[in-house]
Amino acid sequence: MQTSSFWRDNRVTLLAGAAAVALTALVRFVIPYEQEITSLWMLLVKLTPQIAACVAVAWLDVAWARRLRLHLVALPAIFLAFLCYFVPQTFMTAMDMRDGTAKFEDLYLHVVVFVPFLIIALVLCYRLGGGSREGVLRVGAAATILQMSGLEDLMAVLMNSRLNGVPELWDWATHMTVRLGHPATRTEAYAFIVVHVVLAVLVLALPRSVPGRLLARFRRERAVR
Repeated sequence: MQTSSFWRDNRVTLLAGAAAVALTALVRFVIPYEQEITSLWMLLVKLTPQIAACVAVAWLDVAWARRLRLHLVALPAIFLAFLCYFVPQTFMTAMDMRDGTAKFEDLYLHVVVFVPFLIIALVLCYRLGGGSREGVLRVGAAATILQMSGLEDLMAVLMNSRLNGVPELWDWATHMTVRLGHPATRTEAYAFIVVHVVLAVLVLALPRSVPGRLLARFRRERAVR
């Protein structure tokens, strides 16, 4: 009885979680694992694992999670993943770069894996603590928007003492290039970042009733036409 109830109550989580694992394997081992993003399609494909994982977390049944004491397993597991993989791998890659046996791209790809893991870890902690499904989706969506905003590129430029100010052309930010259709200029990059930050704030702060009212208004206008 309990087993069937568990499967029923967590069916979306289990299906989305399986999809997230399969998509992660696809992105990591099938699709070329390169630093540059060559197309908008490739960008969207590489985002699918964390989107599926966010859905899996959002539909996790909190009552079952508490009954199984999942927080006592998942949270230490998340910490151990940071401690035993991401931290030592960062040090090893940095040392290999110093010795000439690794390139900057190796460190970049390591960080690319780390950021989605961090997003999923945060929303999972929120959900296990009793957070709402809507809250998980809002936080996951806002974090993903900020991830793709270019803020990290801007901070990397500002922290890079080798550069003499912010470059005029952001040709290294290929996630911007595939969406704009050309390498971003400095002004375009600033506007790009601002738009994404505003979108993330709206996702977090927009009252729940606003989308419903806008949708209802849209339907009324269509009915009149």
